[in-house]
Amino acid sequence: MIDLHTHTCHSDGADTVEYLIEQANKRPLEVLSITDHNSVAAYREEAIRRFNGSMIRGVEITCMFEGEVVEVLGYGFDQGRMEEELANHVLPFREKQIREYELLCQAFSRTGLNFDKVKVVFDPEKESCRKAFLKELVKDPSNRRFFCSKESWERSKDFTRKEIYNPESLLYVDESPLYPDLKTGVEMIHRSGGIAFLAHLYIYAHCDIFRGKLGEIVRDMHLDGIECAHSAFTFAQIRDLEHFCDENRLLKSGGSDYHGVRKPDVAIGTGKGQLSVPKTYLDSWPACVLTFDP
Repeated sequence: MIDLHTHTCHSDGADTVEYLIEQANKRPLEVLSITDHNSVAAYREEAIRRFNGSMIRGVEITCMFEGEVVEVLGYGFDQGRMEEELANHVLPFREKQIREYELLCQAFSRTGLNFDKVKVVFDPEKESCRKAFLKELVKDPSNRRFFCSKESWERSKDFTRKEIYNPESLLYVDESPLYPDLKTGVEMIHRSGGIAFLAHLYIYAHCDIFRGKLGEIVRDMHLDGIECAHSAFTFAQIRDLEHFCDENRLLKSGGSDYHGVRKPDVAIGTGKGQLSVPKTYLDSWPACVLTFDP
């Protein structure tokens, strides 16, 4: 079993690197990658050496594609070169959270939502403001008419993907000032000597559209592979993406998207209890990517 998609407190995960490694060592995990959002600081910590299996250096870069926020996973890159790329193209974590808060305040005020921005309380050192915004918005039932679905009114992850990131939603917020475009994200990984994968396709608001032109996206963005297995996917979705990769000679990746207590229903390695990412995914990966030098 392998897990190539996990997060620590260096981005929006709850666990320290040390605690995440402790949890991973309790599982029958052979291969692990920490893929913090726009950060590779976890790999500078001594605790990274304590994993009992094999480690692959990873990162998840947040990008924009056709107006929607998407992510690209990078693996096997040079640490120093990736740190330079992130410094040149990505906002520091705290600054990004504050600027996102300002964008949401402006957009929601223009839309006509009733809320008190002073009561949107969050810690920009550790988290996004989006969950705090939802908590404030649901206090006024009149705001419900602006939402696409019952799910996005009740759950912050749906509020993010189906509303804020969805160009078709009344609550859409253009976050392009905060992130590089998808092509730039892939180029960052390649310039750092790594390989690039489109992350969790089926959680995006426009996943059906993106799936329909996935071949075009792969070609135009110069992606090396697709994240085929994810804790939010159905078995049919996993099989679909695996088949797509086989047909197009693309690499496969997969992981739980573990965030610790921030996603309490997602366990490291197994996701929601049904995920099992096979080690055979790595059979076609370049040998140099699989070599970890702390």
